[in-house]
Amino acid sequence: MPSPHDPGWTEPIHRPRRGSRVLAFFVVLTLTLAALGGGLAAVERLTRPESDPSQHSFLALRLDGSPVRWNACEAIRYVVNPSASPPGSVDDVHEAVRRVSAATGIAFTYEGLTDEEPSRRRPAYQPARYGDRWAPVLIAWVDPSSSDISFEQDGHRAAAVASPIVAPGDDQIFVSGWIAMSLEDPNPPGFGVPGAQGPVVLHEMGHVLGLGHVDSQGEIMEPAGGAVTDFGPGDLEGLRQVGRQAGCLTSPVPGT
Repeated sequence: MPSPHDPGWTEPIHRPRRGSRVLAFFVVLTLTLAALGGGLAAVERLTRPESDPSQHSFLALRLDGSPVRWNACEAIRYVVNPSASPPGSVDDVHEAVRRVSAATGIAFTYEGLTDEEPSRRRPAYQPARYGDRWAPVLIAWVDPSSSDISFEQDGHRAAAVASPIVAPGDDQIFVSGWIAMSLEDPNPPGFGVPGAQGPVVLHEMGHVLGLGHVDSQGEIMEPAGGAVTDFGPGDLEGLRQVGRQAGCLTSPVPGT
């Protein structure tokens, strides 16, 4: 596997599918509690595994031992290619971004729709498309059979793949990134149950911000999503450490 410092680095994740017994359990429990007036909040309280703030990891470390991260004093810009996405997908992206922004203190700026397709070797600098600046984070839905992005790892098929991108010649800061959502993933839009599309986007946004996988259930950054629909205490601590409280970095000048 390439280094996280390589702009082509990717990390697949694996999600329970809609037909699995795990997700079926959550759906049945959701409907039962909703009928009793408990709703989804009760599902989360009853089923969320315990975890703690120590349960986080980072994709890469800087020379001073701190995580490789974005310049937290600049807004992270993003675009969406929803041309092949199911209904509600753009709303899932915006909600995931809202949660990441709240957890990190970093501002995000939505720059609209694009027809750009994600690629494993996506350039961080695309002046013809985005002007003389770093390319915004791209979120798109792709057909794995026609993409150069691999959705297979260790015999498993990933629901999505994501990669932050470091500046060419400077592996100490992220300046762009992408998320590729698989069109073959059967999970529905929304954040209602673990394994739905919303938590998948949230997991991938964690990778774009620099978080790695953890072994603990109860954290969205567990490879299968941790059986939760939102960030856990370890996720939040990791995001805090790559967020606004970590201070400013000097963003490299694109195209130099």
